[in-house]
Amino acid sequence: MLPEKNILRTIRKQKRLAEVLDSRLFTTVGKVNIRGVYQTTEALHSIPDDSFLSPLPEKWGGAGVYAWFKGDYTVPEELDGKVLYAYPRGSYYEGTLWVNGAITTNYATKIKIGCHGNHYSKRFTGCAKAGEHFEFALELYAYHIVPGTQPYSCEILPTYFYDTADLDICVRDDELMHFIYDIRTLIGLHEILPENSYERCEIENTLYDVHLKLFYDPDACTEAEFRAGIRAAREIMAGYLSRKNAPNAPYIGLTGHSHMDTAWLWPVSETIKKCARTYSHQLQLMEEYPEYRFIQAASCHSDMIRRNYPELFERIRRRVAEGRYEPNGGAWVECDCNLTGAEYLVRQFVWGQRFNRKYFNYTSDCFWLPDTFGYAWSIPQIMHGCDIKYFLTSKIDANDTNRFPYTSFWWQGLDGTRVLTHFTTMGSTPDPWTFEYFSNCKERRVSPMRLISYGQGDGGGGPTVDDVEGALRLADLAGVPRSSHISASEFMNKLEESLVHPSVHAGELYLETHRATLTSMHEIKRNNRMLEMALHDLELAAVRSAVKNGSQADNSAIHPLTETLLLHQFHDILPGTSIHCVHDETRAAITSAIETARATEQQILSAGSSSAFTLMNTTSFDRAETLHIPAKGASVEGCIAQAFTTLDGENMLAVHGLDLPALGGRTIEYSSVPCSADSPFTVEGNVVTTPFARVTFDDNGGIASLIDLSLGRELVGGLPFNTFLLGEDIPEVYDNWDLDLDHEEKFRPAGKLISREIVSCGAVELRMRCAWKLSDNLSIRQDIVFDAFSPMITFDTEIDWSEAHRFLKTAFETSLTADGMRSEIQFGNIRRSNHRSTNLEKARFEVCNHKYSDMSESTCGIAILNDCKYGISSNEGGMYLSLHKGGMLPDPKGDWGVHRCRYAILPHAGAFSAENVIRPAYAFNYAPVVVQGKACTESLLHIDKANIIAETIKPCEDVQRAYILRLYEAEGGWTKANIAISHPYTSAKSVNMLEENEADIDLSALAFRPFEIKTIKVYY
Repeated sequence: MLPEKNILRTIRKQKRLAEVLDSRLFTTVGKVNIRGVYQTTEALHSIPDDSFLSPLPEKWGGAGVYAWFKGDYTVPEELDGKVLYAYPRGSYYEGTLWVNGAITTNYATKIKIGCHGNHYSKRFTGCAKAGEHFEFALELYAYHIVPGTQPYSCEILPTYFYDTADLDICVRDDELMHFIYDIRTLIGLHEILPENSYERCEIENTLYDVHLKLFYDPDACTEAEFRAGIRAAREIMAGYLSRKNAPNAPYIGLTGHSHMDTAWLWPVSETIKKCARTYSHQLQLMEEYPEYRFIQAASCHSDMIRRNYPELFERIRRRVAEGRYEPNGGAWVECDCNLTGAEYLVRQFVWGQRFNRKYFNYTSDCFWLPDTFGYAWSIPQIMHGCDIKYFLTSKIDANDTNRFPYTSFWWQGLDGTRVLTHFTTMGSTPDPWTFEYFSNCKERRVSPMRLISYGQGDGGGGPTVDDVEGALRLADLAGVPRSSHISASEFMNKLEESLVHPSVHAGELYLETHRATLTSMHEIKRNNRMLEMALHDLELAAVRSAVKNGSQADNSAIHPLTETLLLHQFHDILPGTSIHCVHDETRAAITSAIETARATEQQILSAGSSSAFTLMNTTSFDRAETLHIPAKGASVEGCIAQAFTTLDGENMLAVHGLDLPALGGRTIEYSSVPCSADSPFTVEGNVVTTPFARVTFDDNGGIASLIDLSLGRELVGGLPFNTFLLGEDIPEVYDNWDLDLDHEEKFRPAGKLISREIVSCGAVELRMRCAWKLSDNLSIRQDIVFDAFSPMITFDTEIDWSEAHRFLKTAFETSLTADGMRSEIQFGNIRRSNHRSTNLEKARFEVCNHKYSDMSESTCGIAILNDCKYGISSNEGGMYLSLHKGGMLPDPKGDWGVHRCRYAILPHAGAFSAENVIRPAYAFNYAPVVVQGKACTESLLHIDKANIIAETIKPCEDVQRAYILRLYEAEGGWTKANIAISHPYTSAKSVNMLEENEADIDLSALAFRPFEIKTIKVYY
């Protein structure tokens, strides 16, 4: 018997032999007759005509170049009945093979295995016939310039030019292939077993017996001797490989998957091609392996295939009907779940489900989202409303501080809705190490089951033949968990049936990494919110017009704009973590959609060219606050008005007295006579006194003191309010994604006040224009606006940024003693600790808010409102709104330029409430829509409770004489409300978020659970 160290040397030799033999798997038996090549930077979706072809060059390529090689091959007599493979011998990044006009399979070198990529030689016929003629089109991609993702990294390829090489016709040595998979399986199992286990020793004995039969140099023996050794070795290994697990062994469900970013280090146009390459190969695997299953998540990717590769789409549909190709992601894109607004988080599911039902006759029961940057607490209720009961992810295991304690658990949402949640894997290989590692479930008493999705994503091509063969050998092999291919849906059903006392997690699924995605790329986030609001207003206008005219509420003009928004809410677009061209395309697409939405709204609401104008209130509550409207005159009749010029040079009026009814409007007439009312403000040196507060500025422009006059209380408790904090920000990894906790130690008050002047002071507001220089490459201009009729102080801000690796916040360190900061999330709010007592609290040093965050005692509080800022932090009495991040990768142009945003502080008497915070936050974001002429001003409906918000009023997805009203309870308290529809209507029905399952309701006494969302269909 060999000593232990010697047998290990023997096993390592066998491992090397498998690598050596891998290069001999395919033998060239012919070559495709290549007629020529067409090189282009255009992402074509069909084979170019031969008229575009040029003679073959020595090299092809260039950054962003696709090369189409076209040729043909006729099967000779000696290959009759053979399985034939096409093997491109040259170099490339990714590729697609078309055979006889049909997209057939993919090639990829993203993952290297020995001397070739993970997708390198592909079957094109399972049984060749002598004389059969094949037309080939081989599309190879040279790739494009990607600067990198890590701070200071450079991932640019050394060249984007490749040698032109042959497309070989090959046969595969199946005997050799099966030997390689067998011995790799045993060696892999040996590597994971404990050193003192009997099973490991038995494998060593088996591999020693194999050693006695093998020839390690195939060229040093005859072919017959070598083959005899291979066959004998396989017979020996078959004995161990036939060993079965005990019935109670842990179970691993397997499904093929290729996580596909809709854009990231490549544009959307390349994603379409990545999808086509990947999915065509998955269909090929299904032809070869009847056990194989594949899950595809985003419905938008299916739609990309439908539009651009219709023949491939039909083949996918057939496999879906068989139950082997699972379109079970639930959403339109794998969206960001922090930043996406409430209504459009719903629409992601609505669009995903409607597509699958229409084209696949399939309803998703899983929300499959392995890779995004945190999961809002409102998701379980939205899932339930869209007929989705299971949630699968893997991202939370990426936490940088605290290990999430569960694998399978109930996730309880904001309103109490529970969904079964399971942490799966992404991008795995089905080998013994993976099986052993991922079978170690947390809370093992709950379940011995784990779902593993395997296959490389993002253009890596998904599972390979190697993967499937490896998985089949492990299916019921002693020493690793039992396994089988299974759909995610079937797995989750079995998991639900077998769970034993699973834990419940109530709260958001906060990701302890990638926190800077709440702030990176300002304009993309601002445009996202602006388009969400523009579509909100446009849909309301469409409904108002339809109700007035007694016609169907049409969404045909809205649909493409919604699609644009949903696409760009993908989890590497909206967070601002893509390459520069993606960001540029997003800015252009969203800006255009905003302009179109606002123009379409004006067309719908326009009421002629009279001198009158109508202001439409698109919120669901009456409004009486100060409004800012275009200065079409010197004042507004019957109101107090004050002229001012914005930072952008736009002439505006600040108007008070324009009371606007909920979801209604008011017609106004401008006057040429300026308003002469007295100003209630006094300014004495650095002290500004308003009807609500006495404000003292320091010499650098910060608010050193803010005394609430009604309470007689100082609200500043540390740094002056609106102190700019600037600090170096170079994360350990992932430049545009990450914000490390230690960055807080780098923050210092920054900014030298360059100028300060009062640019407008009148009966409505006092507007103080300030300018700061924070560095040679960073300056801020800001209008600090005091309102004569509200304690709100607004900071209308322009940031001129050319800084690399810096992070900017504005600080509001209050005198409040509050136990937590409450922040708006989709359809509600979440109260998070403002202390740093535990590692969990320390890890949540940067969190998400939407329109507001609030810190309150029982009798007093302060809210921070914003119009486009999502990152915020708190510590004791301080709230720190994130304004800008200067990450440089993967977009080396950074977030440079001039950027606009608005934020405000709103001191309030009493605790947090809808009246004190939520309604003002909505009003801060939803400016009244100004329409020329005397438009219809009648309110659509009235809600008698302040905490019930109409988030959306929209046409039905299936156009009819009805509209959808989506309401939610916003404070967190049980409420009975009266929803009074102002126009004639025939009936109102409760429906789910898919606008189905109608049920009778009483609008006069509609009961809401805390944070409950209700969807109502109103027929008129």
